Amino acid sequence: MKGNNKVEIGNFLFKKRGILPTPFILLLLILGDSPYSIKFLSLKIAGIIVAVIGEIIRFSVAGFAPEKTSGRGMKIEASQIVDYGLYSVVRNPLYLGNFLIFSGFLIFSSNLFLLIFGIIIFWVYYYFIVLAEENYLLNKFGKSYEEFLNRVPRFLPKSFKIKKPPHKFNLEKALLREKDTIFIWVISFFLMNERLCNFCKPKFSHIITFLALFIGWILINIFKRVKK
Repeated sequence: MKGNNKVEIGNFLFKKRGILPTPFILLLLILGDSPYSIKFLSLKIAGIIVAVIGEIIRFSVAGFAPEKTSGRGMKIEASQIVDYGLYSVVRNPLYLGNFLIFSGFLIFSSNLFLLIFGIIIFWVYYYFIVLAEENYLLNKFGKSYEEFLNRVPRFLPKSFKIKKPPHKFNLEKALLREKDTIFIWVISFFLMNERLCNFCKPKFSHIITFLALFIGWILINIFKRVKK
């Protein structure tokens, strides 16, 4: 696969993978619940549940991830093949988590058009990224990774028998890795909720929740810098 145009596209998109949700968030904040909206409270609840499941997946991966894997760097790298935890069920649990969070936000918006369009764009986007990652890992680990490819599916589990990780869950690492994702998406949900009611007066409880999250995010960032 080396030199393949799809791999080159994937490497480029990997560097830009953090910006995928941005245009959809902006569009939804501009459009609100139109066009093609379906106004059901159950959609909001379903969207939150789907997004929470996605973040639980990401959080679980982050707490068990060894160094130089599952990171946020600008280039693809891996110190080893991770075949335990959620990686023993699907090869790309982080991207599965991203998909659920992203889909949850689109479901919450009740915008049918952007929900369908967003899901299509997501899978096209990550199709190329996954090809690039697989190319890198095949070149680095060879037959070991090829066996892993044949054994574990990309996104849809064949079974839910999870291989036990060799070390304990690291809550501190999970918090430090996921703080930005959690903060950004909670704020996005908050803004979307306000947009759906045409920026009606926010409830006091919403303001307190926002401030608590913001202060928590700042404190975690300070802790991370001090620890370094």
